[in-house]
Amino acid sequence: MRCYNNNKYMKNKIVILVLIIVVVVIAALISFYFIKQNKPLINSSENTAQQTPMGNQNNGMGDEQLQNKLVTDDFDVVFPLGWQKTEPVIGASAMAVNVSEQLNDPAAQKINFRSYFAVSYDTLQGKNLAEYMQTVKDALSQVVSNTVFANEQDVNINDKSVRAVEGELTQQGVDFKVLIVAIPGEGDDVWVMSFNTTKSSWDEYKSVFSEIVRSFRLKK
Repeated sequence: MRCYNNNKYMKNKIVILVLIIVVVVIAALISFYFIKQNKPLINSSENTAQQTPMGNQNNGMGDEQLQNKLVTDDFDVVFPLGWQKTEPVIGASAMAVNVSEQLNDPAAQKINFRSYFAVSYDTLQGKNLAEYMQTVKDALSQVVSNTVFANEQDVNINDKSVRAVEGELTQQGVDFKVLIVAIPGEGDDVWVMSFNTTKSSWDEYKSVFSEIVRSFRLKK
């Protein structure tokens, strides 16, 4: 278990987490660069991505589809075929992008956006999950003033109580919808999963995001 007692450290981590959510152009350019170069996003010398059957949802999460399984020293998570692990932005532990996505949103096409999710590590600093999520929301609202939050709730995932909230924001002329999920770990540890897609694609992706969250397994 990692222990930190510095409030400044926590503030910096929250800022980094917010940047992971809002710097959508970086995520888009990462995926677009590798697509154009025809290079794999997964580094074979790093954490493994396996294929395993799982799920009963659409968008590659069906019973007959094989799934990508990302395995790290701390956790593993399953995501659909067509998505690929990429180098995470600063502050994230892992990140995957839907490189096969074809969006109809002209503004999203202009910045080569692809839907993605990221996993980040932080500490609660003595806060409960609701208080921690409020800190994240406050920081995100300071960075993107037009952010609107909804459907915040506690959810039971794999016999563990997690905190989830949806948000809507506009960046680079694109209307985005995000899902943020805070998952408690050992002691003061917390793992944050952030999902980002366009608002117009939300209905298509919400069940996929739910399946990815439910596949998340901590190793300790």
